[in-house]
Amino acid sequence: MQRILNVFVKYRNSILYLFLLGFSLVFLKANSSFHQLKLKKISLFFSSSIYSFSFSINRYFNLEKENQRLLKENEELKSIQIKSNTPFLYTDGYNNKKNFPFEVQKVNIIKNSFQSQYNYIIIDKGAASGIKREMGVISADGIIGLVQAVTDNYASVISILNQDMKINVRFKNRTTFGSLLWKGVAPKKFSVEDVVSTSSIKIGDTIVTGGMSSYFPYGIPLGVVTNLKNNIQNGYYKIDAELFENPAELYKAYVIENSDFKEINSLKQNVKQ
Repeated sequence: MQRILNVFVKYRNSILYLFLLGFSLVFLKANSSFHQLKLKKISLFFSSSIYSFSFSINRYFNLEKENQRLLKENEELKSIQIKSNTPFLYTDGYNNKKNFPFEVQKVNIIKNSFQSQYNYIIIDKGAASGIKREMGVISADGIIGLVQAVTDNYASVISILNQDMKINVRFKNRTTFGSLLWKGVAPKKFSVEDVVSTSSIKIGDTIVTGGMSSYFPYGIPLGVVTNLKNNIQNGYYKIDAELFENPAELYKAYVIENSDFKEINSLKQNVKQ
């Protein structure tokens, strides 16, 4: 008790000042509309700062939950997007699973090599999540590669940055097809092969997936034509292209499954025999 009295005695001037200040503010607020407005503004400033700080703290601790919600939403939107890109091949009822057999599943990229000529990627889902060999892997704005090997919880993917990887492509709003191949230098620099010189192609044309494989649906935007030369000797164009997205900088992806893949593949095997 004596210590408390000593504190009051020691800081009596400060305590008296604060008391008088508080009394003055109460008096002004009760008798002056001008000061009432000023005090409300000050009160609003401090209260909003406190609420903003509190909101930031709560948002930080709920960040993981919010991220998971957004990833789930992105997964659903991605599925809708690739369906909306495919009216050319799936004109009637493409929302029906039978007519549009592709399903989307989000994954994380935990390893992304890009410094060799034959690069690969490792994702954090495997057989336990339904991942199988030869499933396509895409990003928000392009293609990443094909699943090559699978364990229970992980899978390796042949990257699009691999010189053994060729992607069937088409030029948007045109009937011309070709093969997209990495040039082995910059991660966004590609070439398009097997395009005959009689085709109507221009610099700036958008390149999309061709839909002629069982791995990827038609219409996923990939990049644009940056350079075009007519090789008179062999009758084909020499086409340079640049991707919309850098495959070396990705850490989120989507695995797409074609539920008709096994049936289509069995037909291919019978044709080969």
